[in-house]
Amino acid sequence: MTTLDTMASEQLDTHFAQLEDRLGHDYADVTRTRLHAMVDHERARFAGARIHAFVPILVERAVRAALATT
Repeated sequence: MTTLDTMASEQLDTHFAQLEDRLGHDYADVTRTRLHAMVDHERARFAGARIHAFVPILVERAVRAALATT
């Protein structure tokens, strides 16, 4: 049975996969494994958030900021 939570989770997974692709394109010198780990780490920070609409944007900003300092 598909629920709203399941659909939202699947949409978030799609957004994060697209985010990792964008980051991989923009930061070609960073391994996909490292990008995935960074995205997962930042995503976990928002696991308890009540509203998830902006989580991909916040994760992207945090990962890009971290990559800019390395």
